[in-house]
Amino acid sequence: MNMFKRWYDADAVVSRAINELEKQAEVIQVRCADFIIDLLKDVELEKLSLEDQYNYIMRRWYDKNIKVSHAIEYLRLSPKEVRRDTALKVLDYLKELTTKDDNLS
Repeated sequence: MNMFKRWYDADAVVSRAINELEKQAEVIQVRCADFIIDLLKDVELEKLSLEDQYNYIMRRWYDKNIKVSHAIEYLRLSPKEVRRDTALKVLDYLKELTTKDDNLS
């Protein structure tokens, strides 16, 4: 029985990356989505049907932007080791982006 409510809570690193991404402005989320898609573009994913994910009422925070939604779906469908490695890279990238933004203020 799965003890986690959300797929990304099964790994603390992935959970942290998703939670940090959720807190960001949409412009940062989209930049991270591009980053995630670029990292995972050549990875063999589990069955990928991005159209199927829109056959319900969009209630998740990342469904508000199609690019962010696709990136999160790519992450969800990637192998566990790749997902964790990608999450670590996303955390570093977010830190880099938010530090840049802080320095521009």
